[in-house]
Amino acid sequence: MNKEQLSQRIGNMDDRLVAQAEHMPNYGRQRRSGLRRKIAGIAAVIVLMACSGAVGALAFSRETVTEVPAQQETVELAGIGVTVLLPDSWVGKYEVVQDSFLPYNSAMWEFCAKSVYEDGTFYRGSLFTVFQYADYSMSAEEFAQSGLAGIGQYLFATEDATYAVMYAGDVQYDPDNAAQQETWYALSQTVQEVRFVIAPMAV
Repeated sequence: MNKEQLSQRIGNMDDRLVAQAEHMPNYGRQRRSGLRRKIAGIAAVIVLMACSGAVGALAFSRETVTEVPAQQETVELAGIGVTVLLPDSWVGKYEVVQDSFLPYNSAMWEFCAKSVYEDGTFYRGSLFTVFQYADYSMSAEEFAQSGLAGIGQYLFATEDATYAVMYAGDVQYDPDNAAQQETWYALSQTVQEVRFVIAPMAV
């Protein structure tokens, strides 16, 4: 996956923030053709969040756990020593799409609403993505001053890499499809319950 594809999948974001996040310019270039539809979709999400009192529901808990509870729905992120703990309500409703993040030729994992992703349309139902944010070690404090702060979460760092979670910052379903909207929104309301187990060897 290249920089433009990542931007399209996760959502159109401010060019400046993306450029800072990847240390490369023009990473979050917006497409003109879909602008009106995206604005309408964003408005729909804002209305839904306001009505449910769930403003900020897409923000992750910054808590990580040290062991996996029995019978927990989990996803292993091979190669980086991370286990993602998902809410029970996600069972059978999500899809994990693994791809390559070209700036570092490293693996990335996109968690999507399964029914939206399987529709095969422009919309992927993306909820969040785990990826290598930098090719050097950053502290949580340094990350807080970075271009991804506010739209992502620090995960951990090794001697030569920093990993993060970026959540969807734009509409990830067809605003004209009520079923897609309902499915994606139901999962997005419990994104804050997602937890991460970081293996000691990964840190």
